[in-house]
Amino acid sequence: MASSPLSVSGHEYVSAPISSLSGSHTSVSTPPATVHDSVDSAPLPAVHALQTSTPCKRKAVSIPLSLELDRGHTGSAKRHHRSAKHVAPLIASELVQATHCSATFPEDFLLRDSWDLHVPEADFLLAAITRSLPPADRVRYHRDTGQYTCRPPAYTNAIYPEWFCRLANAIHNANNPTLAAVHSTWKCTKDTAPTGARNGELRPDFILSVDDDATRSSATPTWDSILVVGEHQSKGSQPFTQLARYAEQVFIAQPFRTAVLGIITSCSGPQLRFWRFDRAGAIGSMEFDYQSTSRQLRTIVRCLYAIPLLPPEGAGFHVSSIITNHLPPENRFPLNDSRPWKMRMSPSTLYEGEALMNRLLFIAPGIVTRGTRVWRGTLGGTSVAIKYSWRSSTRPPEESLYQLAASHNVIGLATLVAYDTYEDIATNVRFDHALVSSPLVDRHIKSHNRHLTRIILTPAGRAISGENLSPLQVAQGLFAGLVGHASLYFDGGILHRDVSPYNIIYTNKPQVAVHQWILGGTREADVVGGTMMHLHGALIDLDYAIELGSTEGRSSTAADRTGTYPFIAMAVLSNGETHRYRHDLESFLYVLLWVCCYPVTPDPNPEKRDSMDNIWPRSHPLKTWIFEDEETVIAHKVFEGLLGRFRAGFEGFKAVARRWRQTLWNLEGSGG
Repeated sequence: MASSPLSVSGHEYVSAPISSLSGSHTSVSTPPATVHDSVDSAPLPAVHALQTSTPCKRKAVSIPLSLELDRGHTGSAKRHHRSAKHVAPLIASELVQATHCSATFPEDFLLRDSWDLHVPEADFLLAAITRSLPPADRVRYHRDTGQYTCRPPAYTNAIYPEWFCRLANAIHNANNPTLAAVHSTWKCTKDTAPTGARNGELRPDFILSVDDDATRSSATPTWDSILVVGEHQSKGSQPFTQLARYAEQVFIAQPFRTAVLGIITSCSGPQLRFWRFDRAGAIGSMEFDYQSTSRQLRTIVRCLYAIPLLPPEGAGFHVSSIITNHLPPENRFPLNDSRPWKMRMSPSTLYEGEALMNRLLFIAPGIVTRGTRVWRGTLGGTSVAIKYSWRSSTRPPEESLYQLAASHNVIGLATLVAYDTYEDIATNVRFDHALVSSPLVDRHIKSHNRHLTRIILTPAGRAISGENLSPLQVAQGLFAGLVGHASLYFDGGILHRDVSPYNIIYTNKPQVAVHQWILGGTREADVVGGTMMHLHGALIDLDYAIELGSTEGRSSTAADRTGTYPFIAMAVLSNGETHRYRHDLESFLYVLLWVCCYPVTPDPNPEKRDSMDNIWPRSHPLKTWIFEDEETVIAHKVFEGLLGRFRAGFEGFKAVARRWRQTLWNLEGSGG
């Protein structure tokens, strides 16, 4: 059987047929192969390369889930959604550096504890499904050989996904499905895109979906009900990248997911491969041949039986900080954000009483990323922001930087209320898989391991990119962010390095009095022109901040370029200058330009075009900053014409933007 390469971001990785499933975990770097004209007769593509970690210049997280562009005269909002053209290469690129295959994948992730079948039980299930499936589905017992065989009627996309779902459901239902932690059903979705408020229109070929009253009453599945995604290989496709995109959609729809299981099935023979995606990358199984029990049919039956029985942690859910014992069994899986979830608080917290996550405010896309989720919640009667994210094990805890800032009386920064650290990927999500893997994989997970953390902050404001903020409120929030940034640096000795509209909040209630050094006066009274000054906002998010003088601060170079892509300073973006205070001030300028342009003011003459439409389209003036490469983004950050795209009410910021730009580049000695 010929090998078939999988091309990802300009690299090709060849998949080699696996003749034996014995042996240890493997991760083999394979030389580039010749591209075949057809993959019809090839085995399933598999990424066997695991490269030494290098900074990923862009990730899928850099393309936001949606961006409100135009709230028209009817009041309805038009939104930009992420397209496959832009997202798929980024997903593939971030996974190429973080993907490997394991010869013991079933034992590591599926055939564990009480939900594993032994061989006699697998044969019992095969006998049961032979009787329950119609003859056309071709699962048969051969008395002369004592073997079971399994051959689908066809491997075409029109027939195979439905056949696979019938087979998987027959396995699930053959032996007491009531043991499952949650009722679920395999469904063919190749013709129906699952729906989701934050999801794109992608169609997995088949899924394992929670089967409850809500899903049974709807003909269209939802992304927040999906437990497993499946892709049937088709001619000319890149099934691994496609499967990864489905996994990303599950992460987006289900904020408490720690891992997502996927299956790729072959279009040329009885082969399939399991994949498991988490925040450190993806682990794949070897290729399984399920045509008979003399091959790996029993293993596949055992795996498909086990998958619906996995408990929440085994299925890839974080549950340790969430209170679910008051819920009915079918709701014990924290699938979505449709309910106010109750939180467990550590005994060390100063707050007592019920803690609730009331409303999801922000969710970051991507796979190999922090996967940040932010809720507005209440803790002890106080309104708070609750942030979950996967912190790199090579980074200092975010809470330690908040504590350092507080010890130096930094102002204009959100206040840390409580923090906790939960599972990490190597030990808990991968079940110590890395401890027995190859040296290459072991080095990778040690440098790419992540810890799930929760921090609780106050105040809980609104990002200055919020659609309903007035120009005055935006100005007040931006001013508070600037004060916080300066105090963080000069008082706290901390450089932020990730200034964006999402990391600056506005609050209706003023927070703290401004330092007098900001106002240029003495520190004896907080007075400007006879008026007491307070901050209506704060700077947030210290995930990428560094303490000046620390080991990380001294070694910070282009290798760890940080920031939110559209707002990164040009010198950092282009030639990797070491991140400095001045670069953050440049990011503040791009934040100002952004919030002055979005959401786009409705155009009374949408058909009318001007000379600037090719550079700054009226419907999406700064889309280049999101979708294009570094060189194009830098070239697009020319200035004067963009001011003509400021929305109504924000014209007064033009002079501020001009002065800001002149000041920044005069400091660089390059003139205005």
